[in-house]
Amino acid sequence: MHQFGPETAGCIDEYKTDARFKIIEQPWQEARGVGIARRRCDELYDGEDFYLQIDSHMRCEESWDDRLETEWTALGDTQAVLSSYPPAYRYDNKDQEIFVSSEPNRLVVHDMFMGDIPVFFGKALPEDAPRRGAFVAGGLQFGPGTICREVPYEPRICFIGEEIVHSLRLFAAGYHIYSVDDQVISHLYIRSENQKNAHHFWKDFTENEALKEVYADMNKLSYGVVRDYLSVDQTPVSPEMLARFENFAGVDFARRFVHLDTYATPPLPMAVDASWKQSAISPQKQT
Repeated sequence: MHQFGPETAGCIDEYKTDARFKIIEQPWQEARGVGIARRRCDELYDGEDFYLQIDSHMRCEESWDDRLETEWTALGDTQAVLSSYPPAYRYDNKDQEIFVSSEPNRLVVHDMFMGDIPVFFGKALPEDAPRRGAFVAGGLQFGPGTICREVPYEPRICFIGEEIVHSLRLFAAGYHIYSVDDQVISHLYIRSENQKNAHHFWKDFTENEALKEVYADMNKLSYGVVRDYLSVDQTPVSPEMLARFENFAGVDFARRFVHLDTYATPPLPMAVDASWKQSAISPQKQT
């Protein structure tokens, strides 16, 4: 998915006639959020064994594909999805890329956006910690290609909330999340003055008079969709499935609490029934 401005128009033209690539292009002003972009990529699926979902502005190590497939195969779980936050890279004042190593991590809830939408932090895992997790990172997922058909991305989500909703939908479809051990892909999290062509989706929209209202409408719809998924009365998955996910992941969506042991990253499930909610705590911001 190539959402371009004048600075990147035509930069991937050489791949348009390459049979290995399927490219969707549109001017950035026509973009309507991460959900519809990822859904359109899912719709390109044509029976491939695996799918890889990443963000833009990422860097891959040599043989990244073989290494991810090797790690996935070693799990011995045909419903496995490898996903966690990739390590970072950045630019120095000489325009050189600097890579920052980090430990494998598990996504944990560390805040509630607007008071009720869980957002995540990558909690470092000890070497011998279990790798099973509950939440996927939007910017790195590797698993069976069938997910593109069985759990296509929710197209109405603009940005905030994509990870919690997709995690719930994968759980409901019987898929299992595992943290990535072999961190072969790095992500540019922080834009800087040393990065060429640095743009932010939300900044470009809010600074454009013609698109401010479009962006506001996108987010209004998106937040409503996320809240419906997490509401026992409105969820598109069954109320029973939502309750199972709450116990597995250790998140009380109605009360905006998390399991007492969340930040110790114990083996999952966090609980087998709802009794844990009596001692649940508010999310703790991680650093």
